[in-house]
Amino acid sequence: MTLFRQLIVAILLLFVCLYVGNTVVSFRNNQQLVVDQMLVHAQDTATSLGLSMTQAAQNKDIATLDTMFNAVSDSGYFQRIYFSDLDGQVIIDRTFPVSIEGVPPWFISFVALPEAIGSAEVASGWTRLGEVYVVSNPGLSYMKLWQVTTSQLAWVASITLGACLLAFAALKWLLVPLSRLESQANEICERRFVVQETVPKTRELARVVEAMNRMAKTLKHIFDDQLELIGRLQKQSYQDDVTGLSNRVDFDNRLKSFADDQEGGVHTGALAILAINDFARVNDYAGRGEGNAILKAIGEQLTEALSSHSRALVARRQGPEFSIFIPDVAPSEGVAVAGQVFDSLQGGSWLNNQKYPLRFHMGYTYSSNVSDVPEMLSEANIALCQARMGKGSRWMQFADVSDGEVPVLGKPLNDWESYLRQAVENRLVALHFQPIYTTKDRSLVANEVFVRFLQGSDLLSAGVVIPIAERLGLMPKLDQLVLESLASAHRQDGLDGKLCVNLSMVSIKSSGFMKWLDTFLSSQRKLASKLIFEIPEYAIRSNDAPLRELHDLLERRNSALGLDNFGVDSIAFGYLGSLSLHHLKIHRSFTRGLDSNKDNQFYIKSLAGLIHNRGMELWIEGVETEAEWQELQALGVDVAQGYFLGEPQVKPVA
Repeated sequence: MTLFRQLIVAILLLFVCLYVGNTVVSFRNNQQLVVDQMLVHAQDTATSLGLSMTQAAQNKDIATLDTMFNAVSDSGYFQRIYFSDLDGQVIIDRTFPVSIEGVPPWFISFVALPEAIGSAEVASGWTRLGEVYVVSNPGLSYMKLWQVTTSQLAWVASITLGACLLAFAALKWLLVPLSRLESQANEICERRFVVQETVPKTRELARVVEAMNRMAKTLKHIFDDQLELIGRLQKQSYQDDVTGLSNRVDFDNRLKSFADDQEGGVHTGALAILAINDFARVNDYAGRGEGNAILKAIGEQLTEALSSHSRALVARRQGPEFSIFIPDVAPSEGVAVAGQVFDSLQGGSWLNNQKYPLRFHMGYTYSSNVSDVPEMLSEANIALCQARMGKGSRWMQFADVSDGEVPVLGKPLNDWESYLRQAVENRLVALHFQPIYTTKDRSLVANEVFVRFLQGSDLLSAGVVIPIAERLGLMPKLDQLVLESLASAHRQDGLDGKLCVNLSMVSIKSSGFMKWLDTFLSSQRKLASKLIFEIPEYAIRSNDAPLRELHDLLERRNSALGLDNFGVDSIAFGYLGSLSLHHLKIHRSFTRGLDSNKDNQFYIKSLAGLIHNRGMELWIEGVETEAEWQELQALGVDVAQGYFLGEPQVKPVA
């Protein structure tokens, strides 16, 4: 029972006790008063009759006596009047009916008024003629007692009701700070360290609120320090200090994880290494500070030039060299993008550009099946060396770039659009499920849903189709198709356990899709409670409002939200303090060779402590070897998935 209800009940009990005590005392007093009144009234009437009936009694005039008795009894206060002589013989006796209206029988039994009898001698001079007796009628007394009791009850009930209403309003006002304290405590449990701006005037409550505010500020400070530490560790390990881009280690790890992504299917990609010619002279002449400013400006130009390719990787490789990787592009598109990037740098200049102009060289290669990363890097380096040697243009392609066919990405966009619309209309998708296990005891936590697109007898992976669907603006329809297919499978097979489903940021930004998703989840409540939607970390950076709308929608529909590909983007972790996430899933690039990579081990272990303090779980993907799996168990990772643990299957693991 709440404190508010307890106080109301206490007030009611207090008034009930007061009423009972007051009623008992008042009732006994009123009862005695009524009995005394009945006795006095009967005695007075008997005395008056004794004096009035002397002559009639002496003459034994029964008619006159009868008339006198009837006249007295007309008031209804008496139930019997009789006259007896000196020998006790009743000469005249009149009995009148007792009527008790409107009084419940239990009340009469409870009160039980005694019989009130008044008597007086009837005499003529010194001669005694007899004695007259008057017995009071208790009917009116019962009625008066009942009226007094009920009237008192009504007044007490009215006063009690009024007092309770006043107490209700007063307690509501007094307990508002407690409600705020409860909300604040719940927010702190969710790692949202809110501070109450309004301090109650009640001294005791004010002290509690001030203590809670101090605790919230302290915890927020500790949490922010942890966030800052993790961010600093990430930057030191995977970010170039000068340009803010990925460093060589991060670039190579992410490129290798992209190549090793078995779920993504066959990937194409364009790789370029760009270098500033004779940059050492610029450093010697202008100093390292000016040289760093130039490198930072070039990094910003490269990022801007590739802004339309959200999945492109840009890094400072070493010294004046930069590396660029553009995944899942057709050969002609890769060459065009590389040319645009190279041309965008030609306008760059600095204060002493006339004396030491900035000259760029670039080596480029393309692969229709990105699987051998060292070979691609070697090819790009060969092309860069050829460009530096002055063989032809200042940017060169590797000689074997055109070898091999590109059966999928070689299609023009209009063919892709036609195929995707046909896939949506004819529901040309197949769902596969990859099991996700806890690192503690390898128990099943969930199944991640992967989608395959049917193309004749072939199955196209989502990694091939989705980048093109995003460019064509068809992702909302594809996400809708996947969820509808999942609902159909759930109805038919009764899918057990949690299900992880990826959502595109393009869909989240679509108001039409969000309305559809709300309706879908409200109609599929059982399925909705099993769904954990995952979005990539870069979605946090792209637009905050749609993400928070999604977060609120899923919370309202009893679904969960997780963050995928965590650690890829070097962005601030402030959102961890404002979003209630189910889990963070570390990108597969941190898993590769984890058993021998001390930097990644330290980063993941530190991140696990922060995430657990936030009340979330830390997941990881891309576990491909037993050594990686064994290492995860010592780093505080809660859940893992990968081909070592289980490949995607047509039926989910139960």
